[in-house]
Amino acid sequence: MAEAYHGRGANRQPAPDPEALDVHQRARRDRIVQAAVQLMANTDYENLQMKDITVEARVALGTTYRYFNSKEHLVAEALLVWAMQFGQEVAAAGSEPVENLKVAYRRAARAFELSPRIYDHMLAVQGSTDPRVREIFDLFASGRLDAFASYLTAVPSPRRERVVAVMSAVLGDSLRAWSLGRMTIDEVYEALDSAADLLVGRESSSAREATAR
Repeated sequence: MAEAYHGRGANRQPAPDPEALDVHQRARRDRIVQAAVQLMANTDYENLQMKDITVEARVALGTTYRYFNSKEHLVAEALLVWAMQFGQEVAAAGSEPVENLKVAYRRAARAFELSPRIYDHMLAVQGSTDPRVREIFDLFASGRLDAFASYLTAVPSPRRERVVAVMSAVLGDSLRAWSLGRMTIDEVYEALDSAADLLVGRESSSAREATAR
């Protein structure tokens, strides 16, 4: 449930475009987002309070709502920042695309393993009906897909995008089962590895070659 601000001047105007802020305003906004990222790692979505983020960021509550219209809005922005640290780690893990693919998705699963409550926040924002929040979440989702695709430069398009779409579906389903206690994290890794082997492993390559003969 979105947390709204009921103080004086609440929701008087939409949150400003970050690009339109001056240096000091942008720094203040970034500090609020970083505070949200830190608290999200240890607090589930329902218990995360805007006032706690405000205290962590050392700003007034009204200031937080000046830049973010709701908790959903702030959490969506925080997810973008959280995901960036993993997108910057793109590197070829080995000579084979299948090994690169496994590394990419294992890193993603590992990120949620280390900060399991982040997954709860992701699901909450994913279900938002706020157009602005949806727009930010779409940026988060597309950024993840682009990061995954960067591990498969040796695989031509559009096959690369199809592989990423399937692997991302496996990751999403496996993480959901893990969050519900239906899979262990080791089983999540196994599911990802198996899917990678089926999609771009040597076995699938051999099968395609046999079909082409």
